Amino acid sequence: MKKVLLLIGKWSKESDEVKEFWIKYRKKKNFILNIYDVSTVEGSKMMDRYEVSIVPVTIIDEEIKFIGLPDFKKVEEIFEQEG
Repeated sequence: MKKVLLLIGKWSKESDEVKEFWIKYRKKKNFILNIYDVSTVEGSKMMDRYEVSIVPVTIIDEEIKFIGLPDFKKVEEIFEQEG
């Protein structure tokens, strides 16, 4: 099962859009979704771990896949790869 990690900032409108996208997409596909607000200690640690300094960031299976809004076609391709 794929694991999606989302790093967001509550002040960021784009983060809200990306969060909504993944919540809706989860109704369509089965995957683990973890969302971290970077203003929290845990979220800040995740930013350090993945060496990113902007939000939103989508990490799928430990690999940064999108900074900013996800490309829906690429998302579909990523989830089709799962056997």
